[in-house]
Amino acid sequence: MTQRIHPITMPKWGIEMQEGTITAWHFEPGQPVDKGDMLLDVETEKIVNSVEAPVSGVLRRIIGQPGEIRAVGALIGVFAAADVPDAEVEGFVRAFKAADASFEPASGASTAPLTTATSAAAAAGTAGSSGETRVSPIAQRLAERLGVDLSRIRGTGRNGRISKEDVEAFVAAQAATHRDSSKPAPPGIGNAFLREKLSPMRATIARRLVESKQEIPHYRLAIDVDAGALLAHRDALRSDGTTVSVNDLVVRACALALTQHPQVNAHLEGDEVVRFSAADVCLAVATDVGLITPVLRAANTKPLPMIASESRALAERARSASLTREEISGGTFTVSNLGMYGLDRFDAVINPPQVAILAVGAIRDAVLPRNGAAIVGKLLSLTLSCDHRVVDGAVGAAFLRTLRELLEHPGRL
Repeated sequence: MTQRIHPITMPKWGIEMQEGTITAWHFEPGQPVDKGDMLLDVETEKIVNSVEAPVSGVLRRIIGQPGEIRAVGALIGVFAAADVPDAEVEGFVRAFKAADASFEPASGASTAPLTTATSAAAAAGTAGSSGETRVSPIAQRLAERLGVDLSRIRGTGRNGRISKEDVEAFVAAQAATHRDSSKPAPPGIGNAFLREKLSPMRATIARRLVESKQEIPHYRLAIDVDAGALLAHRDALRSDGTTVSVNDLVVRACALALTQHPQVNAHLEGDEVVRFSAADVCLAVATDVGLITPVLRAANTKPLPMIASESRALAERARSASLTREEISGGTFTVSNLGMYGLDRFDAVINPPQVAILAVGAIRDAVLPRNGAAIVGKLLSLTLSCDHRVVDGAVGAAFLRTLRELLEHPGRL
């Protein structure tokens, strides 16, 4: 280590990140740490990130406790050489805090006192005899939100590992017990309501959606697509052994349309518009912990079978909370499909710094004009939300016209 005392600060991932929630420390004060060791976990808007130790040394102080939200750059811990006196470490912490007010937990963060030794062990989960973590990260976060004591749960996984399903089963059993008892149910348990604090991910989503609605001048354009040929094309691909969904076809069409309309395939960063040559399409995936938008890179260069397989893999990793930071960063456009829920059409909120998002409804039966006659066909409604600061109405309309042409002539995909 090139200096006797080294601060550990909240890192930053992506231009949008302003704060993160500490979920677990993997070392306790007094333990030696090698550079590159997984030091702690930080939850950001979409995923839990592992933070590597920046230097080798001894972890002397944990300033940011599990459950606390800290701003980027805030002091969360201290490394120091083993021979540095405690008084010198304390003086360093006081000086750092005096120089940077961001060390305070962010608004709404938990500030309950925790001892450094017990808090790190509790957040990381106790280890079984094999050394494997006894609590899955998703189960840990769910238990924290519901106020469940994990020591009361018997895990059903390998070596007694506790899963999300184990936590849910425990809560359901507790609720049933209290319904059958004359005793009042504890807070959050029972059939009246369940009060739970927003998870760090949901709190970040809420903040960003408010910012998007308040700061972005949204307008919306809607168009109907005759989906008969699209469904026939999908069925033909499936009969040839290629598993492709309607959403895969929409994503491919969007990617091709975006290359023709680069004004829509853009970011607004401050007072600069950044346009992209490749269509990095975000796929809105609903998970137990919120909406996640993994990115299908360069979708305009990939054939349909590759788009289908990569989309399935990204959705599976999103639902299992195993996406990497790179897989959720840097998308240029988003496709949100709620057709599987039977919605004919809906409006979607733009995900900044992107400047547009497409909402895809369900394919439904409808009366359509065909060769001067009325027939019953298949109709697909698409709604494009645009940022009027970047995408003018004519530009958005031209994009939708191109998209409809591609979907109604799917042989071009």
